[in-house]
Amino acid sequence: MPSVLIIGASRGIGLGFARDYAADGWEVHATTRDIGDAGDLGDVAGNVSLYPLEVRDPDQIADLAAAFEGRGIDLLIHNAGVLRGVGRDEMMAINADAPFDVVGALLPAVERGEGRTVAILTSQMGARNGGGTPSGDYGASKCALNDRFRETEPEWRARGITAVVFHPGWVATDMGGRGAPVSVDESVSGMRRTIAGLAPDDSGKFLTWKGTEHPW
Repeated sequence: MPSVLIIGASRGIGLGFARDYAADGWEVHATTRDIGDAGDLGDVAGNVSLYPLEVRDPDQIADLAAAFEGRGIDLLIHNAGVLRGVGRDEMMAINADAPFDVVGALLPAVERGEGRTVAILTSQMGARNGGGTPSGDYGASKCALNDRFRETEPEWRARGITAVVFHPGWVATDMGGRGAPVSVDESVSGMRRTIAGLAPDDSGKFLTWKGTEHPW
């Protein structure tokens, strides 16, 4: 049974990943900030285990890593992020710093897995597209995530891990707005197809939910 750990799975895209992988018979591990208020995540049918995680809390990150000591994770998806409602420093901490704190702590478990794959959700709003840092706190935070990914990914690749970042599309979630043109199902299905087809040579790429390469 393949295994996936989804960071930030209580709603939206993360919840979509949890539902789809569980429905396909995967062993699903999913994090939420409050297990006591996991919402629809608690109702996902299948082999699903829930873990508390505030991605800025080093103790909770360490506890999550300890839960997988001696165990393997085939696929690690880091979905947690924030668009609004926090200051610039907090947004940077959540969107740009936390993914590497979390993934770094869990790399030994990914190395023990058979899939050895990491996918981090970013945004096209973080793309420089030949220019400088995008304006706005959200775009700047995703740009910082992208820059750090390109610096860090070669170290992960050297450990036998295939890692990519995804633009999931403008998705109809609480974050993206209900009028967004891409549904959760479309986004998740597209990313799942792309993840399933990844090869080691794809490591380091910035991909869209449709599987095409996105300019940095």
